[in-house]
Amino acid sequence: MDKKYWLLLALTLLLGFFSGMFFESQRSPNEHYQMVSADSTELLKIGETARVNQFDITVHESYMTEEEGIHYMIVDISFFNASEETQEIPLFNTLVVDEKGHSYEYEPGHRDQRLVGGQIRSQGLRRGTIAFAVEPSSHYELSYIDHSGNGLATWKLEADTIDRSESHE
Repeated sequence: MDKKYWLLLALTLLLGFFSGMFFESQRSPNEHYQMVSADSTELLKIGETARVNQFDITVHESYMTEEEGIHYMIVDISFFNASEETQEIPLFNTLVVDEKGHSYEYEPGHRDQRLVGGQIRSQGLRRGTIAFAVEPSSHYELSYIDHSGNGLATWKLEADTIDRSESHE
């Protein structure tokens, strides 16, 4: 009886050890943390294109506006569907991050919102602007994260201020 007890205990510990190794090995090797730094060589520049999953994404321009005391980062961006199937453009996968690491989601109701999410045909191109209400900062980044977690692209944004308060509504 005593040998069976020790054998059962040893097998249980061995099973626990191998279970832990299995679960640890299931972690994605792409899991990492990116520091927000204007000097990072990992950041794409305005005009550069990144392939994220089925999309070729290009940031063409970025600028700041201020309306009613709220600062907006406006990003001119295009999505090219490089796949053979219709794809959905999920704008909720875009974030702007400031120098302090605070992230901001896009503002769908902003009047300069000219890019509408939705479906895009195979080999189709959609370009427009999306707006983000942000706090003043000396550095901004735009990140697009694939919803499946398999892709990430980050651009360094220009923060030149343009007065658009007198534009037509």
